Amino acid sequence: MDSTELQPDLDYAFLAEYARAEGNSLTAIGASFTQIDVPQVPAQFMLYVAGRIRAKEAGDPFPLSLRVGPDDASDRIQLETSLDPKSAVHPYRGRVGIIFAVGIPLGIDVAGLHRVDIVLGEEQARTLYFSVNDLASDGLAAAR
Repeated sequence: MDSTELQPDLDYAFLAEYARAEGNSLTAIGASFTQIDVPQVPAQFMLYVAGRIRAKEAGDPFPLSLRVGPDDASDRIQLETSLDPKSAVHPYRGRVGIIFAVGIPLGIDVAGLHRVDIVLGEEQARTLYFSVNDLASDGLAAAR
C-alpha cells in the first residue's frame, strides 16, 4: 500500500436542498444542483453539503473543513469538525466510508457564482460551484 492510500480521501460530495446522514445511510432531496433562484438579494437559503470520505479503518481522527461563499472569496463562512474512522460502521478491505451531511444557513448578499471548498486535513479535496440568480434583478420574478 502506498501512503496516499492510507490518507482520508473524498469519494464524492454534492450540494442538496436537504440531506441527512444516519448510521451508514445518506438521504438527500434536490441533490447535485448547480444554481439556486432567490426572489431577491439579500436572501436566506439553507444549503446542505453531503458526501462520503474513505479512510483507513484504524486511522486517526482528521479535520474536515467547509468554506462557503461568493467565488471572489469576499465573505466566506467556515465550518470545521473532526471525523474519526474508528467510529465508522461497516469496514471493508481495511477501509471505512464516513458519510456526512451538513446544513449551512446562508445569508446571500450577492448574486452570481458561489463555491463550497471541502478541505480534508490541509488538502483541498473538492470545490463545488453554484450560481445564485436574483429573480428580482433578472426580471424573472414576474414571469414565474
